[in-house]
Amino acid sequence: MARVPRFPKMAALQKFRALRLGYPPEEAEAIGIAQATKYAIFKNLHLYGRRTERAARSWARKGRPLDLEKYATFQLAALDGRPFVGGRTYTDEDYKRAIFVRYGEETAKRIENWAQKIIEATPEDWLRDERKFFKNVWVVHRDDPL
Repeated sequence: MARVPRFPKMAALQKFRALRLGYPPEEAEAIGIAQATKYAIFKNLHLYGRRTERAARSWARKGRPLDLEKYATFQLAALDGRPFVGGRTYTDEDYKRAIFVRYGEETAKRIENWAQKIIEATPEDWLRDERKFFKNVWVVHRDDPL
């Protein structure tokens, strides 16, 4: 099988991180895909510039303020109760499309099993701290073979 890219791995890790922190399954999947998107934007910030910051400010001007507390652990904003990144909200359906539809049921299950094992072995203080999670979990495991 071909190497699995980092994007679905990040989405799955973040999903299981959110589950372990007590979020319901549908919300955890939305957080997972939003987090993976956030990191993809950060990685390609030189391409996007600061468009995402301008988008967030424009939502506030339209009378739809972003909730910065709901997903503070993940450093994500929420709009209408859903994770908001890059000018749009995310749902569990976005996660399913990005992981299960794109990579197929068998590969998606392998990605999720890999992520679940890693998250189960991760100390809770790393799950609650974005920097510790990135440095001690993501950087260490992002290129693991499945």
